[in-house]
Amino acid sequence: MNKLLVGMGIFLSALVLAQAAQRTYRLIVNGQAQTTPAIVVNGKTYVPLEALQKAGAQASLQGGELRVQFIPVGGQQQALLLEGKKGEWLSNGTWRLRVLDVAPGTNPFFGSGPGYVVRVEVRNLTSGKTSLLKTGFDSFQLLDSQGNQLVAASFGEQYTDIPQADGVVIALRFGPNPRLEAIGAPDKLLVNFRPSGGKPALKGFRVFLAE
Repeated sequence: MNKLLVGMGIFLSALVLAQAAQRTYRLIVNGQAQTTPAIVVNGKTYVPLEALQKAGAQASLQGGELRVQFIPVGGQQQALLLEGKKGEWLSNGTWRLRVLDVAPGTNPFFGSGPGYVVRVEVRNLTSGKTSLLKTGFDSFQLLDSQGNQLVAASFGEQYTDIPQADGVVIALRFGPNPRLEAIGAPDKLLVNFRPSGGKPALKGFRVFLAE
């Protein structure tokens, strides 16, 4: 009964916020578009709890408190990332990857403003055809020297089946979303995987981009 009342309370609060919303934003979490938007009420921006959880937050409801805790990205992924430098090949047993080059670009989400284009080559190390998506690929993330996390625009190559020992070059377009007028130099590229097909997540990659 208490859980039902709490659930109704959260639902009604969300309904009130939605009705009072003065503006909405399309919400993208770790490069993935969400069905529920962020909303602005009285000058404050509200993000759905579901979106925070997808971004790595841990949430728990205790009595009349909703507790949200973030675990730093480095702490979450430290053991799951293989490290290397731009131009070096890295391998997790399923994919071989290297960053070819990084160049200034335009923010792909707004059509103007600063961004970067990162060209990445990936090669299939399995015994048959497979795609990044089928092996649990989650996201590319670009961190700049000022601590900003830049988001990758959608790219079709993640769905492409790549034959054994073959590869593909992907031109990734990154930009800050929400928009920023200035960003730092490209610092690190993170390649993240999630569990797939009942198997644990593949090791991801952390590529240092500074010369």
